[in-house]
Amino acid sequence: MKPIASFFMFVLRLSLAIAVFFAGLLICFFGFDKTLLLSSVYSLIASVASFYGVKALLSNRMVKDTGLTRSEYKYIHTQLREGKAKINRLQKAMFSVRNVITIKQNYDVLRVAKKIQSIVEQEPKRFYQAEEFYYSHLDSMVELTEKYAFLTKQPAKTSEMKQSLNETRVTITSMVDTIEKDLFKLLNDDMETLHLELDYAKQSIERNKNRNPKIKS
Repeated sequence: MKPIASFFMFVLRLSLAIAVFFAGLLICFFGFDKTLLLSSVYSLIASVASFYGVKALLSNRMVKDTGLTRSEYKYIHTQLREGKAKINRLQKAMFSVRNVITIKQNYDVLRVAKKIQSIVEQEPKRFYQAEEFYYSHLDSMVELTEKYAFLTKQPAKTSEMKQSLNETRVTITSMVDTIEKDLFKLLNDDMETLHLELDYAKQSIERNKNRNPKIKS
């Protein structure tokens, strides 16, 4: 769930809990002639139960909608949280390198990485199509970029360091292509669906033309 949606649901649950508390307080105090203290305790219990009860219901509904088991959803949610932290590290390392040559490449890498993260956050089940990105490619990209950023900041560079810098830059370039392939793999099903829809649309147009020859292409 997106942060804005999560905040909205939290406010909704909190508002409901407050309403339950005051409603319970009035019912217990006036309806059942309980003391103010007991009425407050019972109302607080009902309020807390409603707050967490609604949370559990929404959570179960969310998991059900994804088509995943609860353990799968929890595991993927953890991977997404770690992935987001790694993308933040990647962005920090890239922006610390003040190299005009790498600006566009850095932008492209972050754009692709964030796109993969966004797609999987919206549809957690698609995590399995991006496992290599989260298990291997993202880690490698973060480590290489942080290493490159560290080496470029050194005031004096030996020939060995310069060679290491060059090799790291070449490897990063190849990793850019790898991450882009991760995105294409993730979008493969969408592309197939789009092609099917286009084929269907073309067939519908052709059928309409045959039924009514006056229809222009």
